[in-house]
Amino acid sequence: MTSLDFLYIALGGGFLILVIFFSVLILQLILILRDFNKVTENAKEVSGRVKQIVFEPLEFLSEISSGWKMMHNLIEKIRDKFDSESEENVDEDKNDDKNDKKFKVKKLSRW
Repeated sequence: MTSLDFLYIALGGGFLILVIFFSVLILQLILILRDFNKVTENAKEVSGRVKQIVFEPLEFLSEISSGWKMMHNLIEKIRDKFDSESEENVDEDKNDDKNDKKFKVKKLSRW
């Protein structure tokens, strides 16, 4: 056995160890990625449940709240309209009272 034969055997053995190392490395990466895929699927399920349990009721409450806001705004507009009409009616009533007094006075003066 010459030194060149020993070199070839050492290089072949090193290459074999390197190939085994990369094969194990690739296998470990595959297992890690498979576990990562399972984790992401579980995270999707959990986030779906969180959305269903937490966010959908919050969205529903938000819709109800916006409905209440619309009702409140509508009531405020109606109240403002009635208030302005009642102020006009009070002014008209005051004018009517003055006219009625004049009419009564005139009516009384005729008797």
